[in-house]
Amino acid sequence: MERSFYGLSRATQRARLRALAVRVAEIHDIRCDAVRLVQYEDNAVYRLAGRRSGHPQSALYTLRISVRDARSEAEQRSELDWMEAILSDKAVSVPVSVPTPAGDKVVGLELAGCPGPVTAVVFGWIPGRAAPSCARPRAAAELGAVTARLHEHSAGFRPPEGFVRPGWGHREVFAEGAALKSATARRRLTEYEYRLLQEVSATVGARLPEPGGADWGVIHADLHRGNLLETHDGSTAVIDFDDCGWGFPMLDVATVLSSVLRTCADDRPAYEDFTERYLAGYRSVRSLPAAAAQFDEFLVMRDMIILNFILGSENAAVLGWGPQRARGILALMRTYLKTGEYAGHLELLP
Repeated sequence: MERSFYGLSRATQRARLRALAVRVAEIHDIRCDAVRLVQYEDNAVYRLAGRRSGHPQSALYTLRISVRDARSEAEQRSELDWMEAILSDKAVSVPVSVPTPAGDKVVGLELAGCPGPVTAVVFGWIPGRAAPSCARPRAAAELGAVTARLHEHSAGFRPPEGFVRPGWGHREVFAEGAALKSATARRRLTEYEYRLLQEVSATVGARLPEPGGADWGVIHADLHRGNLLETHDGSTAVIDFDDCGWGFPMLDVATVLSSVLRTCADDRPAYEDFTERYLAGYRSVRSLPAAAAQFDEFLVMRDMIILNFILGSENAAVLGWGPQRARGILALMRTYLKTGEYAGHLELLP
């Protein structure tokens, strides 16, 4: 019986994934000069350099191979549908998908040891610097405006037939999330920690609005600084739509500001200054959603998503940094239950 892919050493996993990346490049008619692994957690992301037939110049591409708990092919096609609508609307700069010569944008492939096919998508590479500096004078307002333009586009987006993406409401993040539901997470949590998360779930659920209406739509759902690029012309591009789905736009706002808070460390004035400029940029495009009044709950929700990822993962890289991060989040949640305020708390009005 063939050994499970997930039971292999990390080096062996990476070797098999690299071979698969070369195969995907060939299917896309990309003759690779270089294949570089950018990240391997639940997805393996590569930067490819090579030429395609009819294109004399070498170009750069992003290849994403979805390995563990991957989105279905239908979900990934829907992700690309939304990204193409964003590009068509010229709302925000996002990567352009690169189809195979046969026109396939999502490719399903067998990976030895995996129970089912894995999927691969190729995008054009956007040159730039990831995680733009928060200290750059105009950065905050630009990021705020980019977030708002994405949400403004979403408000008018009409999903095509067959559009299917995950939900990011209370039920999906808390009640059905890995931290409270998976056996793996349950083994990693103490009884006290598990009960703590149940209480946090009930508290947040009582304060959040119901899904639907003007405060609900397709969101990025992972809009941290690492998924923002400062391009060579000084504009901001948004990448990695793998988690996009139905949710509250305020979750995107909380995700941006939560990631900024981590970079500011103990410098609360720097965080407040960035937030003020970020919100001014957002409001220059559209008003904050009414759910802004529950900003603390969206900060909690963002960290619960991270806990779900950490506690449900078997990836060696995640298991390296994850436990310490999880302990920090659980400590913040204890404080939230005592005070009603979460790290990054702000009094926001729509």
